[in-house]
Amino acid sequence: MMMPRRIFPRSVTARLVASYSLLLLMLGGAFLGVTVVSFRYFTRQTLTDLVSMRNREIWTVAQEALGDPAKLSDLIERRFSPESQNRFIRLRVGEKVIYQSGDPAAGTFRASEVPWLNPGEGGASTRLTENLLLYSRSYYAPGMGTISLATGQPYHLARAVERRLLESLAIGLPLLLLVAALAGFLLMRRALMPLEVMIKAADDYTFNDPRRRLPMVHAEPRIAALGMALNRILERLDGACSHVSRFSADAAHELCTPLAIIRGELEQVTAGRLAPDEAARTLAGALEEMNRLGATVDKLIALSRLEGLPSRRLHAPVDLGALADQAVALAGPAAARKNIELAHVRGAPVMVMGDSEQLAQMLSGLLDNAIKFTSEGGQVTVETGQDGDSGFVSVEDSGIGIDPRHHERVFDRFYRVQPARGDKSPGLGLSIVRAVAMAHGGRVALRSVPDLGSIFRVDLPRAGVGEHEIGAGAVPGARITRS
Repeated sequence: MMMPRRIFPRSVTARLVASYSLLLLMLGGAFLGVTVVSFRYFTRQTLTDLVSMRNREIWTVAQEALGDPAKLSDLIERRFSPESQNRFIRLRVGEKVIYQSGDPAAGTFRASEVPWLNPGEGGASTRLTENLLLYSRSYYAPGMGTISLATGQPYHLARAVERRLLESLAIGLPLLLLVAALAGFLLMRRALMPLEVMIKAADDYTFNDPRRRLPMVHAEPRIAALGMALNRILERLDGACSHVSRFSADAAHELCTPLAIIRGELEQVTAGRLAPDEAARTLAGALEEMNRLGATVDKLIALSRLEGLPSRRLHAPVDLGALADQAVALAGPAAARKNIELAHVRGAPVMVMGDSEQLAQMLSGLLDNAIKFTSEGGQVTVETGQDGDSGFVSVEDSGIGIDPRHHERVFDRFYRVQPARGDKSPGLGLSIVRAVAMAHGGRVALRSVPDLGSIFRVDLPRAGVGEHEIGAGAVPGARITRS
């Protein structure tokens, strides 16, 4: 099925200029109409004022000769010269005309064809005929009664000026609009040139040169703001790309070793060169490596889910103190095997919004890390409480501590400062701790001194303070599982 062709231009510049020209056309048309109507009203009102003033002057002169038609005619002819000045004058008493001027010398109208105009209720009225503006007013003369005096002025000159004005505007406005549209197009092209440069740079962007950014050359402030926002997005994409590449390399390195061990051990078994008891031990070792490999993959999947798009399900209130009690109870046997004193110090009761299973996994990771790097006879203390709008949980140990130069990297995947004796974990525990904290809108901090121990503290928003939809759905009191 063929799509209908676009009627409007696709170019941003063309669309803006078209809209701008349409607006100018509408304004020009409105200006033309208002100008013509205003001129017509002005000329008519000016001529009306002129003939009304002349009407009063004629009455002032004619009052003394109303009873003598010859004298009346002589006074009006000498004072106002209606024929030579293209004026019309008529005086009548009832239906009797006592004076009427003749045809004007310019021949603009015929006096005999000028219609009768009776004054209105206000004593005066105006009428515009084809070539004449006629004004009539009634006066009272003692002994004669009501007298109607009509005066007129040709309107052809005003009509000609109005027609010329209309023609001038009808020709001049389109030319002006054409010039304005052309100027607007050029100005718009110049204003949007930085945007075109950025579009071309964005089209040429590839991950082979991820540090390339959109140019900001002579850009208008709002376009510059758009470019900077896009550059910030590119910065984040660059970071994400680097992160994924580094993660893939680390994961491949960590998974390569157990796979190689498993393959070597299985090759020995299948070759039949081992005694039955040796084959059994070899298979047991392969199974152990498989379990470790499976645990590593499970943790990588958990990290991927935590750092991916958040779930749309709501978090639920979780009692952080109760969750810490369960974590301490589960970590108790591991601490007892190393004769480590494990305690939970409760501060103010605190409810946080979150997924209890993920939070339990975070607490388990913190406790595993503390017990693993604490010598026999040491101490691990868990503390929960409130701090302003946040609830916190901290895990303090008396272990080997961490050198300050490693503080920023201990939360990275597969990073291990100094593996504990017999520790074959892939170094994902603290990465999961940080991912869970960030997924819940919180943060994790570390304070540590070599040979004196470490304190890991996680701050989370309290329930009812800035509740949000981050992470998976929560089930209060969910069972804690070891990470």
